[in-house]
Amino acid sequence: MRPLPTLLIGIMGGLVVGLTSVGSGSLIIVALLALYPKLRANDLVGTDLVQAIPLVTAAAVGHALFGDLHLDIAGAVVLGSIPGVLIGSRISSRAPGALVRSALIIVLLASSLKLFDVPTTAVGVITGVAIVVAIVIGLAKKPAAAEKERETVPV
Repeated sequence: MRPLPTLLIGIMGGLVVGLTSVGSGSLIIVALLALYPKLRANDLVGTDLVQAIPLVTAAAVGHALFGDLHLDIAGAVVLGSIPGVLIGSRISSRAPGALVRSALIIVLLASSLKLFDVPTTAVGVITGVAIVVAIVIGLAKKPAAAEKERETVPV
């Protein structure tokens, strides 16, 4: 572990989350990936989720204290997100790292486009194209990986 750079990621991530509510999952996981490139994507997701609990709680309490909260909307989102989180974490824990990384890339792409005020229809089309490209790349890698495996098996 690299304590000082990791702490700096936390400080910057906390600042960004407190200001924008963006970053708990999207920015911090990218920073962790850059700092710890050999960590499995599934481990990155789990690590990011655990750090997000106190981070997002602190940001939520801060905004609640300043009156920036619509509890009815937040409650409905939480109620709807719980089943999604349970299903997603189950899939993520069993999925190959490449699939998790591809999903992260696509989600970050769509989020970035919306932050640049790209129209929703265009975001949908671009995201759809990115999904197709990810599937094609994944399918293209499978035969190559199988061929490489055959080459390394002693005869």
